[in-house]
Amino acid sequence: MYRFAAMMAVVAGLAAAPAAAQDVGMGAEVFERCALCHDIGEGARNRQGPVLTGLFGRRAASVADFPYSPALREAGDGGLVWTAETVSDFIAKPRHFEPGTGMIFSGLKGEADIADVVAYIMTFQTPAQVELQLGQTLVETYCGACHAIGRDDASAHEAAPPFRTLDERYDVGDLEEGLVEGLVSGHPDMPEFAFEPEQAAAIVAYLRSLE
Repeated sequence: MYRFAAMMAVVAGLAAAPAAAQDVGMGAEVFERCALCHDIGEGARNRQGPVLTGLFGRRAASVADFPYSPALREAGDGGLVWTAETVSDFIAKPRHFEPGTGMIFSGLKGEADIADVVAYIMTFQTPAQVELQLGQTLVETYCGACHAIGRDDASAHEAAPPFRTLDERYDVGDLEEGLVEGLVSGHPDMPEFAFEPEQAAAIVAYLRSLE
């Protein structure tokens, strides 16, 4: 059975900013330092740094068409997901958090500045959007090698049904308990998976979005 240690604490930090007091207005001002390289909001595009819209719940180094450093790509492949906690740690000391990153910014030193800018970035996502993003990240990471996980892709494994058709077989909400306890059925060579309850809920939310 596979328990995903790299993502165990993901959800706990997704919708909660750091413990320090937060001021979104101040966060917008602090973000001006980030805006030298990063874009965020409607119509945002990759610049010297990747777009930050939809950051929380996203796997590291997963924005399309951005030339990430090998170090950050390796971190993403290893299960690094952006949460309030991981983003806070990263922007405090980018090169210490992820040695080899291509980010040239040395980091924010004040805890208040970090909390404020994280709170500001969070205003661009609702909790439901964060949950949906996490669900997509999880199925891409752990199911995408066999199953079609989008609206029009094909499954790589001939015995693995596309996730968009699961609702034709049963209520996908019934999967939630199985995802926590460990799925032992599926295509013949499917590995056994088990997720944390919050992760299972996020996966179900994503599956429902495909209906």
